[in-house]
Amino acid sequence: MLRRDGIPGGWGKRRGDREYSDLGIVLRSYKLGESDKILRILTREHGKRSAVAKGVRKTTSRFGARLEPMTMARMLLYVGRSMDTVKQVEIETSFHEVREDLDLFLHASAMVELVDGITQEHEPHPELFDLLLGGLELLKGFPRRAPFIVYFFEFKVMAAAGFDLRVDSCANCGGEPGGGDVSFSLHLGGLVCDSCREGRYRETGRLITVRALSAELLSWMSLHGLGEWPEEPPGRATEREVGLLMDRVLEHWMEREFKSRRVMRETPGCRSERAKGG
Repeated sequence: MLRRDGIPGGWGKRRGDREYSDLGIVLRSYKLGESDKILRILTREHGKRSAVAKGVRKTTSRFGARLEPMTMARMLLYVGRSMDTVKQVEIETSFHEVREDLDLFLHASAMVELVDGITQEHEPHPELFDLLLGGLELLKGFPRRAPFIVYFFEFKVMAAAGFDLRVDSCANCGGEPGGGDVSFSLHLGGLVCDSCREGRYRETGRLITVRALSAELLSWMSLHGLGEWPEEPPGRATEREVGLLMDRVLEHWMEREFKSRRVMRETPGCRSERAKGG
């Protein structure tokens, strides 16, 4: 039974308690000992948490099926010295359809890896939680649109994290980026106009040519929310170009390669067009 605040009866947090209840999405899990697991959980109001799920690997565990990666659940956790302990779980959405489809699982893993990489322990970021939940729901509901969903998700996550890509004006001078094919600067984090491109910002490895259709899609993404769709679905070439651009932007921004993207490139039959890029 739920109270008005959405917390199951008996799960409330009282002053002085070391227990708290929150919605959480399981990002990753690691084996601990013979029967336990360490979970990395993104909670909506308490940020990313590390928690021990005791006995979860036993066949008799009541938590086992409820704590798979990408599962969203209402959780009751106990605050420990180094990490929390899972006390109770009530599943909200299992997303088993996403986990059981290799292609969808790879795309979801890319979203999870990004969110895990940019969040800090115990720092609440409800907007990122909502974006991840929304992204998983879209993958579940629109599996054929997985590539678009993921790079649109990445675009919005960067904005939520405070790194908006400048795609409606020149990232250097603020002028019009121009028509036709344009250039994207990894260093500046956006499109650059012809004048700036030909000036001192023309440096090897920093400018990427972006076709007009891809630039238009980037502009559309900046003005719409995750879950909205363009009137005209992007073509495969545009999807591939924008997906590969987001790969390069994220790796430049995070200063590391994303394991999930490497797996996509190496997995035969992966639906993502970006997986075929170099």
